[in-house]
Amino acid sequence: MARTNEIEEGQRKNTTGTDIQVLKTNERAFFRNNKAKRRNTERSIKWFSRYVPRAFNRIRTSQVMRDAKTYMNDIRIGEMYTFVYDALHKDELPIWDAQPLVFFFNESRSKSGHRLLHGINLHYLPPAVRARVFITLLRFKTERRWRNSTRLRLQWQYLAKLGDSKLFEHCVKTYREDHLRSLFIRIPAPSWELVLFLPLARWQKGGSMDAWAGIK
Repeated sequence: MARTNEIEEGQRKNTTGTDIQVLKTNERAFFRNNKAKRRNTERSIKWFSRYVPRAFNRIRTSQVMRDAKTYMNDIRIGEMYTFVYDALHKDELPIWDAQPLVFFFNESRSKSGHRLLHGINLHYLPPAVRARVFITLLRFKTERRWRNSTRLRLQWQYLAKLGDSKLFEHCVKTYREDHLRSLFIRIPAPSWELVLFLPLARWQKGGSMDAWAGIK
């Protein structure tokens, strides 16, 4: 795995840790527009939050789900995943996302014994706010360098004490395992900022403006 923060001037090799073409295209666009700048920094995250929604507004979710190496049967706390989901209480929810992008921070069991996965679905935040929250989350990164093994040390009691706690509350969701409709697609840590702003959400009963209402 190439280390994203070790890219030197003149190098333009793929550091996504995946064969997904859209991520490599996204990465090349960054280097083309930001000469000799490093990725996975506050500056690059903000750049992607502005660039990606415009440049990749018609991407299909299938384009980020075709690399078999990223498919997982289970999750690890603090890693980023996307997956297909059928909401348990979809008839009661005003809006819900059938293709979440989640950092899981805990799991539990329902009274009926079903496994519940608790996580932060970043799709519920508009790009500029998502960038801010993501930068905050990076305080919990387990490694200084960006490696395939990098994750976040996430616990709700820590998140609740942060200045952006209201934003975290807005995007914290619970997913019941028996309502998953795909395997988990694991996003390698060096690719987090490349996927973060892609329009992968599949909103049901509304659109992004409904999901982001009141968030700023």
